[in-house]
Amino acid sequence: MRYKKKQKRNSIKVLLVVLLVLVVGIGGGTVAYMVMGNQMSDWPEIKEPATNPLTGEVDADLPSRPFILSTDNDSGLARPQSGISKADIVYEFPVEGGSSRLEPIYYSKVPDKIGPSRSARPYFIDMAREYKAVFVHHGWSPQAKEYLESNVIPYISAFTYGTIFYRSTDRYAPHNSYTTGKDVWNLIREKGWDEKQEVRKFQFLKNGERPEGIPAADIHIDYRINKNNYKYNAKTGKYKKFVNGETYTDKETGKQITTKNILVQKVSSRVLDEKGRLEIDMLAGGEAMLFTGGMAVEGTWSRDSYESPTIFKNRQGEEFKLNVGNSWIQVVDDTVTVTYE
Repeated sequence: MRYKKKQKRNSIKVLLVVLLVLVVGIGGGTVAYMVMGNQMSDWPEIKEPATNPLTGEVDADLPSRPFILSTDNDSGLARPQSGISKADIVYEFPVEGGSSRLEPIYYSKVPDKIGPSRSARPYFIDMAREYKAVFVHHGWSPQAKEYLESNVIPYISAFTYGTIFYRSTDRYAPHNSYTTGKDVWNLIREKGWDEKQEVRKFQFLKNGERPEGIPAADIHIDYRINKNNYKYNAKTGKYKKFVNGETYTDKETGKQITTKNILVQKVSSRVLDEKGRLEIDMLAGGEAMLFTGGMAVEGTWSRDSYESPTIFKNRQGEEFKLNVGNSWIQVVDDTVTVTYE
């Protein structure tokens, strides 16, 4: 008889716990675990949400640090790229020959196929340092090789870790070197580079805030070979991207690339060697511009050291505030024209 009473009491206790979970769940709360007597249930732990410092989005599963894949954009032979839509931020840099190269920063999402991967330049590495990122690449200039081998930043070279890279059969070399986000992260963990890093933060507009500037819905940022056009869609608050007059897509999804913010970072460059490679000072500071929410805001950029973030400010000295979402940062020199209307 005692046993039956005890069993009944336990059944009531379990029922109350289940009801409590349902009530809390319906109310939108987060339950990490429940305690019954002195026993903790084996329910999976629910991570506390965090704000992604690169996008301003709430994400409960941010990794310890980003990684960057130096990505081919030298010509139409490299496009469309794979995985580019999964990047939180994409940098576009001028390179030798009047072309440009992409440096997507993968943080909140781990894409499957990514690439095609290409070689490193010193100013890509300068940028990667402010994000505390692992730098992934296939090839390097002599200057970038010396720089990376001084161990200023963790890096994954296809020359050393070729097993995680592969050549696709639908394109010709050097435009066909790929890897996967999973393989990159497995190697990061294996090398012990997955310790938590303090990733740089951007400022974001709050609900109801709007940027103050000049209306700009049609933006052209033209490198000599790759001519970018962004068209603002007021309904979505995003800019649709076109390259050389064609819709710019992610090869894996087939969907057009869009962005919430476009930052233009004006730099000075000079030819470094007989190959026409460039030298760019990523600490010098200079003019900047933000396109967000259909508006253009003029300003400047500055950076104190290679370990500190680049700060973009308006003419009043206030840090730019971005709309929540992804961004493209266009690094431009005197060979690149920027117009908008």
